[in-house]
Amino acid sequence: MAMDVLRDAKALERAGRSIIHLELGEPGVAAPRRVREAAAESLRHGAIGYGEALGDAPLRDRIARHYRERYGVEVTPDRVIATTGSSGGFLLAFLAGFDPGARIAVTAPGYPAYANILSALGLEPVLLDIGEETRFAPTAAMLEAAHRERKL
Repeated sequence: MAMDVLRDAKALERAGRSIIHLELGEPGVAAPRRVREAAAESLRHGAIGYGEALGDAPLRDRIARHYRERYGVEVTPDRVIATTGSSGGFLLAFLAGFDPGARIAVTAPGYPAYANILSALGLEPVLLDIGEETRFAPTAAMLEAAHRERKL
């Protein structure tokens, strides 16, 4: 459904309509001025290239420190991965968390990339229809019913 909305919005844009995108996490505004200035400064000094595969080391250090300070949880920086977007993070998490062929409960409506990524990895998304009556969250009964049908 969300991909259909995006497709239709893009078609309206091509037809000359002004569209404010609020679907799929698409930013509707420019990056903050400080971010643009820092990027321009990096370009001026040639500091452009591939980053570290697991994320910038100082960022991973700071994330680990945040978990220690905020939650009292000791996470070493080598256990932290910083991705450039959610889809890369989901891909890594799904590969680490599930065996091929596993059935995974996913809410509908929900983030459309979940089902696509799960399917691409040979996993089976099991859609759980949610709405106002479930406060847009799956219920234990829904999970039990899906599991009875075939193991989740």
